Amino acid sequence: MSNKMQDNIRELVWKFIDTDISLKKDLSRKIINVRSLAKHIIATQKINTSIDAVISAVRRYSLDNAKGDETHSIHFVLRQARVSIRTKMSSLLLKRTDFVKTKLGRPDKLMDFQGHDVIRVLEGSQALTIVIDQKNFDKIKSIFPKDLVLEENKKVGMIEINYPRILKKTPGVFSIIYNELAENDISIIDALISSNEHILLIEEDKLLKAFELIQKLCG
Repeated sequence: MSNKMQDNIRELVWKFIDTDISLKKDLSRKIINVRSLAKHIIATQKINTSIDAVISAVRRYSLDNAKGDETHSIHFVLRQARVSIRTKMSSLLLKRTDFVKTKLGRPDKLMDFQGHDVIRVLEGSQALTIVIDQKNFDKIKSIFPKDLVLEENKKVGMIEINYPRILKKTPGVFSIIYNELAENDISIIDALISSNEHILLIEEDKLLKAFELIQKLCG
């Protein structure tokens, strides 16, 4: 097998392991059957190679992590993340027009920041989502003509995740969170990523569960 092929297999295997927090923990505890894991990776990832090559890649991953070099690992990033939750929120989905953008350009005219009111704007190419406290919903909605309001939701919550700056050099962090929520039947209504800040909009009745799952990932 050529060195390039070995590198490709190793990269694929390491990526598979690095995006599964539970698997990484089990490998570090040495409670995983490496041969069984290699067979699983070959089957699910459809790798055309020998089982020995995959076993070698798995063992090399374990050795490298045993050295404590986890600077760019997903788990290392998540452990340093700070997670907070905001309840009793609401959202408005608006058409992205000049009128809407002008109104949102002066949030101090819309909200009482002295009273710790919250406003977040999640901007797409065709629409904007405003996330606000439930108590301010009717006041903010009344500012915009009905034909500009595409959707409204008075019962949402917001999870805010602040990552360390190493996030930018660590692929796969967001997929870990999204996969964990999807596996637990939790949908993300909207999301915003800005530098090392990550905002998730979740239905109110599933907000606490989502928060607990993300907290567990970051533990």
